Amino acid sequence: MKRLGYIAAIVLSLLFFAVLVLPTILPNEMFHFIKVSNTGYSKKVTVYLISWYGCPFGASLSWPLYDALSHFGNISAASHYSIYESDVGGYVPGLIFLNFRPNSSLSFHFIYLYNQYLNASPNGTYMANLVSGGLNELKVEAPNWIYTLVDKYDINDRNIFTGLSLSSPAYLGNPPHIPTTLIVTGPNGTWILIGYLNQLNPSSLSVQTKGPINEEQLLANPTVIKASDTITAIIDASGYN
Repeated sequence: MKRLGYIAAIVLSLLFFAVLVLPTILPNEMFHFIKVSNTGYSKKVTVYLISWYGCPFGASLSWPLYDALSHFGNISAASHYSIYESDVGGYVPGLIFLNFRPNSSLSFHFIYLYNQYLNASPNGTYMANLVSGGLNELKVEAPNWIYTLVDKYDINDRNIFTGLSLSSPAYLGNPPHIPTTLIVTGPNGTWILIGYLNQLNPSSLSVQTKGPINEEQLLANPTVIKASDTITAIIDASGYN
């Protein structure tokens, strides 16, 4: 019996290492933009943000995205906190996008798939399966090419973004759900970012207690500006002129 106990302990240790440790040490493309196609889905540069109201990753990404896109149009957004997650150290202040009025040829679209607490649609409809529920939301809210890209890279691809063929990005979450995804497409191709930009970890913005959000201070954060420059570079690479 002791021998069986030792074997079970070893198996559990190996499983823990494979699921939790290996993904953090192997090269992967999450938190980076990668070019997934030389094909653009629009003659002009188009940016799509797919997220959910309480997402810490989406909250972190919202600041550099707001800064980058403010050069291409007028953005309306409301300050907001993500859910509390111990993994990122607390609540993450962010922005919920409300409207974008372009003063350029760039277009920006934002789609929130889930509510604040990741248990229902934005209008409060319960979702028994957040992955299929999120896809159903996309069918209604997004063009078919967005649905196809999210289905391929967020849900079915277990290698290109995670670097480890155990799980796709959607199934790394607890519970499984479509993660925050930023898609930039234009005449020169299509780029996808899953999660937050590696330059701006949500933990660096997290707080233990909610309070007034100083938007100007956050937008002036040098790390936010650096991440904004990365987004602008991708917009330029996609064919903006």
